[in-house]
Amino acid sequence: MAYRFAGITYDRGVIFDRRFGPVSLALGAVNGNGIEQNFNINSPGFQRPDKMFDNDTRKNIFGRIGTAVGPLHLGLFGLSGEQKSRNNVLDPLGTTAGTRDTDKRILGVDVSGVIAGKSHWFAQALWNRWDGYLDSNPAKNYRWFGAFAGVDYIHSERWVFSMLYNFADAQDLENTGTVYEGININTLTLTASYYFMRNVKGVVEIAGDFQKETASYTAHPTKEGYILVGIDTAF
Repeated sequence: MAYRFAGITYDRGVIFDRRFGPVSLALGAVNGNGIEQNFNINSPGFQRPDKMFDNDTRKNIFGRIGTAVGPLHLGLFGLSGEQKSRNNVLDPLGTTAGTRDTDKRILGVDVSGVIAGKSHWFAQALWNRWDGYLDSNPAKNYRWFGAFAGVDYIHSERWVFSMLYNFADAQDLENTGTVYEGININTLTLTASYYFMRNVKGVVEIAGDFQKETASYTAHPTKEGYILVGIDTAF
């Protein structure tokens, strides 16, 4: 979820990576037009839009340095790019693109590991800075934070159990009256998967929403917990 909010998912691009001994280096660029805009203000957690911030075709460059320290895999991520401002003067919700090109910067860290060969755990965090993003105050820079942590437990060839915690804090975008107040999230998801065969599995998923409800309909007016039962296939 943190990557969705940061606007760094589902873009077309290219990535080059190489290993130098214990250190891996990846460099890439995306062109910002992999998907179209979507500004759903409030929807159930599993329906939250993946494409909320993709509003132009400007290039973003990014890189990641990774290494292993004992049983831990560590990484440092950075992204630099541009995006159109939001015209929240004529459109108070901030769903209309402005005319200014504004800078965005992202710094991220990640860590992962394996316990007893069956429990695969991971955690990532993103610190975001959007310079002059809202037209109502073009001199202001907006910072916000997002993170997630989880574990996948491979019980057997058939059963896999997963837990995922998502957290995001709108910080400087709080109380702006825009849809970006909806960045706030605080959820825990539990999933049980049963593999009928390699590419067909049954899924039961339960998500709890712990984010405080607010009176603002652009923030978090309703809870977003859900129960999902289904079949997942891939060919």
